[in-house]
Amino acid sequence: MNKRDGNIKRSMLKKIRNAMLAIAIISLLVISFMYNVIINGIKNSVINTNKQTGEMTEQMSSETMKSQITGHLVDMAEGKADLADSVFMDFETDVKLIAHAAQAAYDNADTYPEMDVPLPDAANDGKLSMQLLFSENTDQNDEEIINEVRTLGNAQDILMSVNDYNENMVSDYIGTETGIMIQADYIAGKKFDENGNILPYEATTRPWYVGAKETGAPFYTAVSQDAHTSRVGIMCGVPIVSGGEFKGAAGAGMYLDNVGELVESVDIGETGDAMMINHDGKIVFSTRKEGLLMAKVEGDDLRNTGNPSLSLMVKKAIDGEKGVDVMNIDGESYYVAYAPMETVGWSFFILMSAEEVDAPTKSLVSSINEVTGNAIERTNHRIEIAYYFLGIIVLLIVLLVLLAALRLSRRIVGPINKLTDSVRALEGDNLDFRCDVDTGDETEVLSESFKSLTERIKDYINEVQTITAEKERIGAELNVATQIQADMLPCIFPAFPDRDEFDIFASMTPAKEVGGDFYDFFLLDEDHLALVMADVSGKGVPAALFMVISKTLIKDQAQMCRSPKTILEEVNNKLIESNAEGMFVTVWLGILEISTGKIIASNAGHEYPAMRKANGEFELIKDKHGMMVGAMGGVKYTEYEMELEKGGCLFVYTDGVPEATDANCQLFGTDRMIDALNKDPMATPETLLKNVKDATDEFIGDAPQFDDLTMLAVTLR
Repeated sequence: MNKRDGNIKRSMLKKIRNAMLAIAIISLLVISFMYNVIINGIKNSVINTNKQTGEMTEQMSSETMKSQITGHLVDMAEGKADLADSVFMDFETDVKLIAHAAQAAYDNADTYPEMDVPLPDAANDGKLSMQLLFSENTDQNDEEIINEVRTLGNAQDILMSVNDYNENMVSDYIGTETGIMIQADYIAGKKFDENGNILPYEATTRPWYVGAKETGAPFYTAVSQDAHTSRVGIMCGVPIVSGGEFKGAAGAGMYLDNVGELVESVDIGETGDAMMINHDGKIVFSTRKEGLLMAKVEGDDLRNTGNPSLSLMVKKAIDGEKGVDVMNIDGESYYVAYAPMETVGWSFFILMSAEEVDAPTKSLVSSINEVTGNAIERTNHRIEIAYYFLGIIVLLIVLLVLLAALRLSRRIVGPINKLTDSVRALEGDNLDFRCDVDTGDETEVLSESFKSLTERIKDYINEVQTITAEKERIGAELNVATQIQADMLPCIFPAFPDRDEFDIFASMTPAKEVGGDFYDFFLLDEDHLALVMADVSGKGVPAALFMVISKTLIKDQAQMCRSPKTILEEVNNKLIESNAEGMFVTVWLGILEISTGKIIASNAGHEYPAMRKANGEFELIKDKHGMMVGAMGGVKYTEYEMELEKGGCLFVYTDGVPEATDANCQLFGTDRMIDALNKDPMATPETLLKNVKDATDEFIGDAPQFDDLTMLAVTLR
């Protein structure tokens, strides 16, 4: 019997436990008495005196110092906030002036003169000039549009003078609901494409325009980095209303250099820092160059950092409050003062290390501790004597406990040894437990429990063997189903070795043994190639069965009809006839005319396809989606045309690609997919699919595959 077995047996014996418990109680009473009389009476007296003196002094000094420094921090934060706010107030006033000029032009359209606005002139690049732009959907030759432009032309002088006067302003402009954009800026050369054509400008979709329209008040966008420089800026939009009708919005963009300089100009103490946050709780400027409070263009909302104190303080600041709080930031304690910037809804923060604020208090407490340390040292000798006697008592108690345990074990350990030997005899196929113990205590109960346990184990082993055999049978059938499903999809490449006009490749990786995704491609005649990419709802065997039916119906209908919309309508109606389980399938179906590259396609609730033009890069084709096939009877689908250029490539896929999920529950997304395709955009279809698969595998890492991964690419040569 080893030491561990002995310990377990002793812990289970009631008689030994009771004896040990009685001795332990007596021992604790003696030890407590000695400790309280000899040690606590001396030690607590000295420590309590020192603690009370230090705490009283620290509290008085800390409160006085905190009152002075925090008051100074709040005053400084409020002063800096007012200075920064004045910059935004001037900027907003200028934008309101532009909006007022535009409103006046609308209100007095019958009396104001008609003034033309010049189109962009590349020769004006680098100098302030007026420029007229239109939305892509605006008819520039429409008489009403021409008259509206000439009416708004009366605001040109305001646009030019405001931009020229305000040194922080980048550009100012007027955008209308009809798609007109009148702008004053220094980058006339950026208004043209590579062919020298004037670029359209969709003002109604820009954040400054949308915000002003939705709020009906001045609206500031989020801070962003300028597209043409490394400087950061912000835009403000003000609604233009005439006759109770929203006509458009006036807007302007400004660099935030002066605002940033206000933050950098803060100089307080050795550990003092300053920062500015916007209404979203994100840091816009900060003197911190690292850590949680470092400024980032795409920073995090400080209310969601996991720091409750910081989150509460930022929330109060965004609500327009001012004050000072103490909190832990980046592992250090800080006093943080904050004040609002009412115009833009931001806040100015100034912080200083609590260690620097509390340094005088700590110095005083250190001196007190040094004085009282001598008193504690004088008590050490008496404490050592107390521990000496305490050690002798503990030793005597241990000896008594050991003697009692040895005596009791002679009467009790025998049955335990017998039980142990019987348990050790259980090994291999021998599960017959034989041990007759009649002690009337837990040992006898344990013996009976072991006997019952071995009987249940025998029954369990038989049940496991039966279940294992059944699982092996099901596993074998699933392997066959997986192979059948794989064989149904075109998997021999090159698929058309005698055709050199195009190259095609496809792959499907199921998330389970059998999956619901499928692809197909087949020639309808010598000049037409059908392309199918689909995703059945659900997973496993039901999805695979529905996939077989859907794939067969689509191919049968395609052989009889050349219209993708008609094919989907016929397949949808046939699936509805016998779809009690309510399953459905998303489908992208296209018919490629090989000689011309024209594709007629229809999308039944499937992912957007991606296409690369000759010598270009892949982009998503955001086509119109219809209802999923099999979801509802009598659905009418639409179809559309697109052209696959010679040397271009079409890529279709299922949602298993963009919805591939890593261990942090983040999605792979279409942006990463397009990046993977454009890693080598001119590669063969097989290499393109491999690049996307490698990118998803690297992104997912050790996380399990969430969905089937199915892709197809075709290139015209």
